[in-house]
Amino acid sequence: MRKLLLTLTAMLFFSGMLLAQKVITGKVVDDKGSPVPNASVTVKGAASTGTVTGIDGGYSLTVPATAKELEISAVGFAPLTVTLDDKSFYSTTLSSRAQDIDEVVVTGYTSTKRSKYAGASTVVNKDKINFIPNASFDQILQGRAPGLLVTAGSGQPGAAARVQLRGQASISGGSGPLYILDGMPIEAAVFQSLNPNDFEDVQVLRDAVATAQYGNRGGNGVIIITSKRGKAGKPQLTYTGQVGITEPGKQQFNMMNTAQLLEFQEVLGRMGVANLPGWQYSRNNPAYAASTPTQQAATDRFRDSLLAINTDWRDVFLRNGKFTSHDVNLTGGSATSNYFLGLGYYDEDGIGLRSDLKRYTLRANMNIKTDKLTAQFNNSVGYTRRNFIESEASVTLANPFAAAYLGLPYQKLFNDNGTVSVGSGRVGPNAYDRVFTTTSFNDQIKANTAYSLEYAVTKNVYVGGFGGIDYRVTIAERSVFPNTWAANSSGFPVGPDVGQTTGRGSYNNGLTNFFQLVTRAYAGYRNRFNKHDLDVKVLAEYTREKQKAFSYTGYGINPKLLETPAGITAGSVDNKLIPAVGGSKTGRTLSGILGTINYTYNDRYTLNASIRRDASSQLSEDQRWVNFYGAGVAWNILKEDFTTNWNKVSDLRLRFSYGSNANADGFYFGNFGYLPLFGAGSYAGSNPTLAPSNAGNLNVTWEKLITANLGLDYGFFRNRVYGTLDVYHRKTIDNIIPQTISATGGFGDGASIPVNAGIVVNKGVELAINADIIKTNDLLFTVGGNIAYNKNEVTDLGQVAQFEQGTELVKVGLPLGSHYMVRWGGVDAATGRPLYYTKDGVLTNVYSASNSVSDFGTYNAPWIGGFNAGVQYKGISLNAFFTFQKGFSRFNNQDYFQLNHAFALQGYNLRTEMETMWKNPGDVTDIQSPLYAREFVSKDIQDASYLRFRNLSLAYQLPSSIIGKLKYFAGIRIYAQAQNLYTWTKWTGFDPEDSNNIAQYEYPLPRTYTIGLQVNFK
Repeated sequence: MRKLLLTLTAMLFFSGMLLAQKVITGKVVDDKGSPVPNASVTVKGAASTGTVTGIDGGYSLTVPATAKELEISAVGFAPLTVTLDDKSFYSTTLSSRAQDIDEVVVTGYTSTKRSKYAGASTVVNKDKINFIPNASFDQILQGRAPGLLVTAGSGQPGAAARVQLRGQASISGGSGPLYILDGMPIEAAVFQSLNPNDFEDVQVLRDAVATAQYGNRGGNGVIIITSKRGKAGKPQLTYTGQVGITEPGKQQFNMMNTAQLLEFQEVLGRMGVANLPGWQYSRNNPAYAASTPTQQAATDRFRDSLLAINTDWRDVFLRNGKFTSHDVNLTGGSATSNYFLGLGYYDEDGIGLRSDLKRYTLRANMNIKTDKLTAQFNNSVGYTRRNFIESEASVTLANPFAAAYLGLPYQKLFNDNGTVSVGSGRVGPNAYDRVFTTTSFNDQIKANTAYSLEYAVTKNVYVGGFGGIDYRVTIAERSVFPNTWAANSSGFPVGPDVGQTTGRGSYNNGLTNFFQLVTRAYAGYRNRFNKHDLDVKVLAEYTREKQKAFSYTGYGINPKLLETPAGITAGSVDNKLIPAVGGSKTGRTLSGILGTINYTYNDRYTLNASIRRDASSQLSEDQRWVNFYGAGVAWNILKEDFTTNWNKVSDLRLRFSYGSNANADGFYFGNFGYLPLFGAGSYAGSNPTLAPSNAGNLNVTWEKLITANLGLDYGFFRNRVYGTLDVYHRKTIDNIIPQTISATGGFGDGASIPVNAGIVVNKGVELAINADIIKTNDLLFTVGGNIAYNKNEVTDLGQVAQFEQGTELVKVGLPLGSHYMVRWGGVDAATGRPLYYTKDGVLTNVYSASNSVSDFGTYNAPWIGGFNAGVQYKGISLNAFFTFQKGFSRFNNQDYFQLNHAFALQGYNLRTEMETMWKNPGDVTDIQSPLYAREFVSKDIQDASYLRFRNLSLAYQLPSSIIGKLKYFAGIRIYAQAQNLYTWTKWTGFDPEDSNNIAQYEYPLPRTYTIGLQVNFK
């Protein structure tokens, strides 16, 4: 009886539990009827009760019998609330939205919905940055956000780009933005060890609403990187891999072949300019007629032997390389915690011999969320090994990209015995030999860690903290092998006394450590009551940076112990192989107090504001603390009653912001430049003494930026057409410029001190527009793009009206980057003399640098942008992406070397245009007679505007009807893409897209073709 009673009691208990719960199933599809995997399905009011959809969009969930509603959401779709009734199966359709007006805007310190944000920001989603065949993520951002200028400085794998937002704001300081990864500031231009495939999105913040929160570091804009997070549900394993090739692009000019060069040399000989092989072995040389038949036959044979050689040095030094990348991701978790693990491998051969990059990355992220506590743990580590060409961005003949075009075509690469045909004047063979008898490696380990905690003290009050580390160690290693042409060449750093160490080789090793620690603590209050939505936060932050460097160079290398310190011969007074040792140590601290307020009334009117007080060790104690502020308001026009009948308008928000900030990174005079310093000197010959080495300036302060922005977010036809429009005015005051001081101060002639004495103004307009042209169940055709115009102008320079800075003229009324050069006047057809213009516009045949003028534009492009088009048909997608820059020019130093007869005398090859050189009276040409020197003139300044076919991708997603029959696979995607397909430009150098003003045989961008596979496992 007792057992029976217990059994009945248990049955009643469990039946009560079953009655208190029910199991529901369902399927989530998009507005085209395709399944939506990984959609979140939760019980409203009970976030801990939930699940995610499978690859087929299906789900099963046990819910309380009292549950009334489900909340269903997925990335890229509008969230939906489903009312529960007596049914057990629910079919749900999520509406895709090209623009999510309620997507979260992350500023690094705060986050808010876009509908409650008054700033100018652009989100670049993961589908635009993941699995692009480029090792440095900053290059991938080109053309993706309005006002964001990205120019690749080099095609060397892993090279960082020049990044600039809304024009150049500083005359002498840095103009790069601040980068934040998961709340942690990270080094700019050091991205080779970061894996872009680990990033969820990148947000580009352009105006003062967000950037003012960063005070003295936010002046040039802020780029927020958010890494991928885990998703609730069972573990999901994904593999993505691609393989392909890299190849050189097509050049915009042609070099002479052997026959052309010998003929040109003959012309120089007839004109009495040079006695080169083309004239020495010419039948038209009077010496040929005066020689004996035997001598003439020998001359003919030698000329014929030269003509039989036609080496294309471009084919020698440039190559097709291999490309490989593999990524494995694991994600999963529950409603209260989730994780993301990512392993990555990247391997790219450069188009230059021996240049390459190999990268290994690991990321481990974890999120925890309870009713009271929210915690995030983000960790990544990357190791990169790079192999560099011998020299880059110069016309030194150790640079293979210079040798590829300046090498003589009638010289052979190898001797008959198979050795490289090195020797004096043999540009091509000497550079080729250096590829294999020198080394230049760079190993880097980079770790980023960011931990954050937030605790809800009450329903409305919260406190939190953050701690993060950005750490990097880089080892640079360079060798010159002994008993080689490189070791024997004059000018090569093989030892302190070349006479003693010639040919004995060298080994150099340099170690650089960078460490940054960031800590912050905050408290806040958030509440939504009646029609008010309020979030107020107070934050304190401390940043410590340290950098150390050490290097040594040893000499007298043992041929059996190459590329290792063990091969160095110990230095002594007798052998004079004394190692060279160097190093440095520096650091800085930044402290700040920040207050922010985000307030929205009735989902209609929004106020975002912040005030910050910063201090930095980079300034003297009297100038150290500086205040910054920012405020923005937004008006959601569609919430007004008078817009009730605006059925075609789906989004319309007017924004205005104003604020101030500065830029500590890239600061003109470094960490301690304000200090007057003394250093080692000499007196009366060799007597050691102390002497002033840096004048400093205790009164110098930050270059401050004041920015106003007026913006409009718009959307029409249910956001089938959407975008943004922004107009801005950005003023940099207290620009730091060098002011010359008297030589009697002990610093010598030309010495200067940094002073705040300049104003630069950037003003412009930015437009982004996207549209779904065709949208049916099976077909989607989209187009989109952005364009920005920026006008840059120097409006004040303090005590002076202008000064020269490199090859540019900094002058009131002109934009920064204005070229300063003597104007070319052409060639006198009667005499072949070069002609120039004076400052007054008078034609003259006398060259004088004092006649330089600034009438040739700027190397900062005022027009920039990008546009794309995409087609999706069922499981097939095709996307094309283009970028452009317009209205800028660069100095083409390659022309100076390739269109200059003087370099033919030095044993270099020239371009085919030199065949049009002036030879006889009456010749009309732009290339002067070889009797006159070639100068740097305005004809070397060329229009560098371009349109580049940046990326083309084609992908196929296997349909669910096939995937459903596969046991282990939840999804398979096959894709192919091409990068840097073609460039339309008038520029005649390697590449118009470069990070500097002067083109000097920099490493050109490669063209890349890859095929890939993405597999989601069940």
